[in-house]
Amino acid sequence: MILRHFFAVILSCSMVFGQAFGQATSPAAPAPPAAAATASTATPAPLLADTPVVTIKGVCDPPAADCTTVITRAEFEGIIQAFQPQMKLSQQRQVGTSYGQLLTMAAEAKKRGLDKSARVQVRTRIAVMQALAGELRDNMQEEAGKVSDADAEKYYSDHKSNYEQADVERLIIPRTPLPADKDADKDNDKAEAKTATTKPTASAKAGSAKSATKATTAKAAAKPKTAGVTDEAGMTALADKLRARAAAGEDFAKLQAEAFAAANIKGAPVDTKVPKATRATLPPKVFDLKSGEVSELIPDTRAFFVYKMGTKTTTSLDDAKSDVKTAIKNERMQEAQKAVSEIGTTTLNDAYFGPPEPTPAPGGPGRQPQSAPPSN
Repeated sequence: MILRHFFAVILSCSMVFGQAFGQATSPAAPAPPAAAATASTATPAPLLADTPVVTIKGVCDPPAADCTTVITRAEFEGIIQAFQPQMKLSQQRQVGTSYGQLLTMAAEAKKRGLDKSARVQVRTRIAVMQALAGELRDNMQEEAGKVSDADAEKYYSDHKSNYEQADVERLIIPRTPLPADKDADKDNDKAEAKTATTKPTASAKAGSAKSATKATTAKAAAKPKTAGVTDEAGMTALADKLRARAAAGEDFAKLQAEAFAAANIKGAPVDTKVPKATRATLPPKVFDLKSGEVSELIPDTRAFFVYKMGTKTTTSLDDAKSDVKTAIKNERMQEAQKAVSEIGTTTLNDAYFGPPEPTPAPGGPGRQPQSAPPSN
């Protein structure tokens, strides 16, 4: 990450020695006359490679009383290709302006002898190393990306299980419940008390017993089966029960709603359906389940998970070829980087740098992009 900050150093150094990209002339060379357009809507012809695109008057190397540095289209595009080939034209205009300003500053610095300072020598050396490292990465990527159809076919055959996918269902049970909404409970108690103390009308008296019975029944039915869960132990016990009910064939959406109600999580529960899941996106061994089978409880730092395997399919080589070639390229790149990293061994003096910081412990299965339930 730190080396990325040397982009400005590289560009500055390119301009310090930048006459490799530019041409010094004295006096200024006149620009070629522009060709007259045949029509106001005609598309202009592309500029020739030696057409000036950046002109800096008063700056040249070696310095002269009246001189101009000219950067041609080919030279400027070489700079863009070296740093950011996909740069938009609007951004290239900004680079052209900045290039002229930096080239002016670099020329003035050389005039003052600053290019011979120890600090510039260190910056230049680091910039060259960073440029070489970047060139090495680009070269390794180019070599890794040379994947033939035969390579892709063999990789697909050897890793066919990676291209299986399945529609699975997932149940998320939070490990700990959120605090209960006490204000809402108080409001409900007040409303019930007010209803109980209000004088009934004559018609209401006639059906009071029947209405009371219906209200009691409705209230009991509305009360969630999972009420009373107040701690992690209760949620753990609930997770075991919900997993058993899932294995018995109960609806995952219903079980998910109960899990969130028990955890005092309001709002709509998360969707239990996970379409086109792959072996790489599921916890270990889940993809090995047969269609219709339900996993054991899978713990994470904040929740328990239960998966039910659906129908499995395999993506054809034609449909997966792009992904296959990308996988081959990535594996080759990792191997190339590993080989280079093993060439040299770096040792730091702890007496100077201090002891290394401890490596953080991994959290949970690590393959759950939606593992954390909503906090509210």
